[in-house]
Amino acid sequence: MIQLHYLQFAEKQLPGLNFDNQQDLIKVEKILKTEAKLSVDFNVNDIEKLIDFLKSYGSKFLPFFRHKNIEKIIKGDGEAINLAPFNEDLPEETFQEFRELFEANTLNYLKNCIQKNRWASIKSVFKVYPFLLTDYIVQEILDVFVLKNRAIIDALRRGGYTFFLNQNPYAEDSAYFSLLSDMDGYYFEEDLLNINNIIAEVQRKELRDKAAFGRTLYAATFYTAFSEDLSNTLSSNRDIAYSWIYPAVDHSSSPWTTTNIIIGIVAFLVAAGCLVFLPGGTGGGVWVAVVVGRLIYALRSK
Repeated sequence: MIQLHYLQFAEKQLPGLNFDNQQDLIKVEKILKTEAKLSVDFNVNDIEKLIDFLKSYGSKFLPFFRHKNIEKIIKGDGEAINLAPFNEDLPEETFQEFRELFEANTLNYLKNCIQKNRWASIKSVFKVYPFLLTDYIVQEILDVFVLKNRAIIDALRRGGYTFFLNQNPYAEDSAYFSLLSDMDGYYFEEDLLNINNIIAEVQRKELRDKAAFGRTLYAATFYTAFSEDLSNTLSSNRDIAYSWIYPAVDHSSSPWTTTNIIIGIVAFLVAAGCLVFLPGGTGGGVWVAVVVGRLIYALRSK
């Protein structure tokens, strides 16, 4: 993998570099190898790989390298990215060549994001930078998510689901289920249907895990289903899931006063504001529902 920070260092040291000019490439090689003698952050073998790359491609891919999000994707570490668009007008063959050349980098990036529960960053790649995705990458990533869904299904069937949920927070993360439909609106329909049906079956027997079932069921309602039947099922599940998370709330126990309504609205706004600062794997919409739900319970129990 080429070291992009070597390029950035060379450009700072030698303003106005032309990477299509062989003489300038000689200058880049000299200054980088000089730095390698002074700093352990520079490796001679990596420098030579970079020079060979520049001799082959010159400045063709510089627009990609200079985009902060794409730079992070190429590094492959799973660092968080945002939805900043890539607006460069490049020939289609340049996109294709870049996509194929850095296929392994993009795949590594997405897999690392999965390990770190960075669902928003994966969504950015699929929605904003689809020109980075080969068919191979897409299939590999879809297969990983199928395995994660099957882990949920197996845990539901096996019992002790509360423990599984505590160890695997993605299973109650609304952003996770939303991402599934963002990646492919049809591919995960069967998985979601199985999760829904199994929860409906086991919740009658595994009463100790019913709140945990509710947390997954609620998060799954954020999946945008392709079929109308599944869409209707998921939509109708939200109130059911909420009642499992908060079974003690009696909606007829006390009327809503104006004060309670105002406090409830403020609590929701505060919780939603805090959500902005939470990492991607913390449960998203489920977290907001939990915070507001606890306040509602306190108010209605007076």
